[in-house]
This record gives sequence, C-alpha cells and structure tokens, in this order.
Amino acid sequence: MIKVNSEADKVCVAKAREAGQEHLFEGWDELSQDDQRGLLRDLRSINFQLVKRLVHQRRQGQDPDLDLGMLTPPEVHALPAGPAGDNGNGTGGTFPAAEAALGEGKIALFLLAGGTGLGLPGEPTGMLPIGPISGKSLFQLHAEKIRALNRRHKISLPLHIVIHPDHLETTSEFFKSENHFGLNPSDVHFLPQPLLPLIDRRGRFLRTEPGKLALSPNGHGGVLDDYLDSAGAETLRESGIEHLFFFQVDNPLVQIGDEAFLDHHISEGYEVSSKCIDRTEGEEDLGVFCRIGETTGVISYSRLPEQERSGRLEDGSLSFGSGDMATHIFKLDFVSRIHAENLQLPFHTTEKTVSFIDRHGELVRPTEPNCFEFSCYLYDALWPAKKNCIIYADRNAEFSPIRNMGGESSSLSAQRDLSQLYTTWLQRCGVEFTGKARDVTPTVEISPLYALSETELKSRSDLPGEVTDDILLTGGKK
Repeated sequence: MIKVNSEADKVCVAKAREAGQEHLFEGWDELSQDDQRGLLRDLRSINFQLVKRLVHQRRQGQDPDLDLGMLTPPEVHALPAGPAGDNGNGTGGTFPAAEAALGEGKIALFLLAGGTGLGLPGEPTGMLPIGPISGKSLFQLHAEKIRALNRRHKISLPLHIVIHPDHLETTSEFFKSENHFGLNPSDVHFLPQPLLPLIDRRGRFLRTEPGKLALSPNGHGGVLDDYLDSAGAETLRESGIEHLFFFQVDNPLVQIGDEAFLDHHISEGYEVSSKCIDRTEGEEDLGVFCRIGETTGVISYSRLPEQERSGRLEDGSLSFGSGDMATHIFKLDFVSRIHAENLQLPFHTTEKTVSFIDRHGELVRPTEPNCFEFSCYLYDALWPAKKNCIIYADRNAEFSPIRNMGGESSSLSAQRDLSQLYTTWLQRCGVEFTGKARDVTPTVEISPLYALSETELKSRSDLPGEVTDDILLTGGKK
C-alpha cells in the first residue's frame, strides 16, 4: 500500500490501479516528494474512462468507420474570381451577409496553435519569425491581419488560441510582452489542450521522468468537446456569436475572416464550409476531401487506397486532388447539434518512439516505435454535417505551411511565398521594379496594417512608383 496524503490522491491511485496502471507505483518510496506529487498531478488529469475506450479501440484495430470502397471526389465550388490573396474583396463588390455578421459581432476566430512546435525547445510555432524583412512572428502577422479586419469593419473580433499546455505560459507572456500586438487583451483567450497518456503495446502508461507521465495533446478536434461543449457553445451564443472561423497558426498566407468565404457560407446556410487547395503529389501530407455516399468530409492521405491516392486524370491532376488546408467555418448551431446528438469525434492512433523510465528507474531510448498517441481531428466533424461546402483556394495565394526545419514547407519557403505574393500585388498596382530589382528578385514585405489585400493596396495614396531594392511597407491607413 503506497502512502498518499489526501483522499483525492487515494482515489487517484485507486483509479490508476483499476485501469491496470499499478506498475507506475513500483519504487514509490524511492521517489522524491516532488516526483510523487508530479506523478499524482499527471494522473489526476487523466480521463480513465476515455483511455479505457481508446486502449480497447487500439487492441481491436478499430479505425474511424468509413467505407473507403465508396469514395468519390467531392464537389468543389469557386468563389468570384479576384486578385490573388485579396481577402474577399477581389471583385470590388460587397458581401452583405459577411459584412453584417462581422459588424454585428457574430464571428469568433479560433487559431489552432497546438502541437510541439518547430522553434527552440519549449517555444511554440507561433513565435517563429516569419516576416521576410521585419522578422515578425507568426503570432504578430496573424494579429495584424485581425487588427486590419477590425479596423475595416469597426469591430473587435474575439480570438481563441488553442495551445499546447506546455506552451501556455510562454505564449501568454509573449502576447503580454508585445501588448497583445495591438489587440484588445480582453478579446484574446488561451485554450490549453487537454492531455492524453501515450500507451505501450500492453496498454500501459509510460513515464518520461520519474515523476512525469508521457502525455500528448488530444488534437485540435478536442476543442469541440473541451471548450465548445453544450455550456461553452451557449456562452458564445449568449455573447452573440453564430459562426466560428478556424485557421492554422503555421500558414502565414491564410486569409483570416475572408469576407467572400464567410458570405458564401452564411448566405447559403451551410453548417460547415471549408477551403481546399490542389494537392501536388499523392504522398503529400494533407488531409483529402472525399465523398462517401451522401456525405462529404476529409480523410488522411495515408488511408486512401493507392489508386485514389496517386491516380491522375487526363490533364495530369490528381483524381482526388482537393487537399485540406485546415481553414473552416462552423455554424455554432451545428456544434450544438453535434453534442445534442452525441456525435463523438473518433480518435486516431499514431505510433511514436518515446524514451521512457523502466521499472528500475533507468531511462530507455528505443530505436523503434514503442507506444501509441491518440488524437482527434477537427476535420472529422465535417462528416455529420447535413449541408457543407468546399471552396477552392489558390494555393500560391493562401497556403504555405510551416512543417519542416528547412527546405520546402519551412519558414524559409513561407517567407519566400509571402514575398512573392506581395511582389505580385505591387506589380498589379502598376509599381515598376527597376535597377537592382530588375535583375535580382527583391524581398518584399507588406504589413497587413498597410494593406490587408490587393484592393486595399491599390487604394493607398503613398504607394512607391518604383522598387529598386528590398522594401518593407508598414504603417496605418492612408
């Protein structure tokens, strides 16, 4: 019998033992008090009933129940054509449904910033420098887009940031140190992701340190249960929110609050609307939009049968070529329906290689996958939607993910893509590239506070007549 101080800790130990995790208490008396407290703290955070279900799911080899033999490509819609990256104002027209919803405070933003990050240890992806010249962070770039949108509509959009709990303090302090990048602090809400234990092939929890469990976030889809459950959705509804705009932190080209996208979603009465981009190759690590019977959703590219994954049409494009860029609009009523009908999102299993503490207190460094991670994906919420829509987006204007430390899909390639987009804007506005800039491609950066779109850029009275070298355009409305 191990000794613990409180009744709550006794209950915690009993739950762990009942769940078959008694191995965690081997050598308990040899642990320091700090390690004992740390282990109990991690165990108290565990939803043992959920973990039991997930362990059973893994042992049964159960995957989300989809009939992959019935796959067909989905229907994809195009918004009115406009200049690249024009944030919904490309035609120079208006979008009354979107403008009304924005102006009346019916839109809430959800920035998906979970994951372990690609920066320094303990540093979230959102803190990576991304400005091609300024070096501003991803968080600052997104915040400036939101500020520009707020200024355009004379509003103050609420921003909910879904964050890895290990990054919560770092991220909140970063925002404070930068005065929330000009956003109203009361509009910025940090939502730490709940953690799930990694389990080995025998269904046992692992320890990465004597007093610390191996834990991982439950995935961005967890936000629907963790913060948008019945009570959470009702709180948003009481504040006037009707639609939720989700976007990824690691895509600096994302068009936050795209009016054309919002307008189509609202005016057509969709429960869910999503943006897609062309997949470049069969093995590209993107979710793939598909249709199964009367429903449309996303599955991992790795679950596609080989023919569907890499098969091409006569024009050379992939037959299942619509990739998920993780930009979605959810109607709040749809989120409420998910909970009312108890439509639980499935959990996906991923093999991981994780160092762990063995029963003798020694650190073991495996060379092959030794445990499983469980996560739920936001895109799985698309399948229950009774009416959803997929909108085509120009990849060059709206998608440049940061997933690698170098090469393509890195911060360097994203900086290049930002500069190329801004260069295109200037050229279409009649700005000439002369001198050095004629022979060597210059680096161009335009702050969203200077111009959020090409249309806004054209309206500036202080545009340079020519560009001869690298250029940074920043500043307020003019």
